[in-house]
Amino acid sequence: MHPFTWFLILYTGSVLIGVAMLWWWFDRRDKKQFETIRRSKAFHCVRCGTVYGARDPDLAQGVPCPECQYKNFELSF
Repeated sequence: MHPFTWFLILYTGSVLIGVAMLWWWFDRRDKKQFETIRRSKAFHCVRCGTVYGARDPDLAQGVPCPECQYKNFELSF
């Protein structure tokens, strides 16, 4: 085989592997970001009307509003 053919095969293969690695990395990053957003809870302050989110694991005591610090509980849909 001609040396240029080997170069072309190796170059194409390395580009395909590089694209596959980038696809895998971005897919993992997007899944991780989506999971953190999905696990957050929505709250509506009954005192000032602010809608906010929190990822606090202990929701039994309520989560304070970022505006007025009133403790609110999770919204139910």
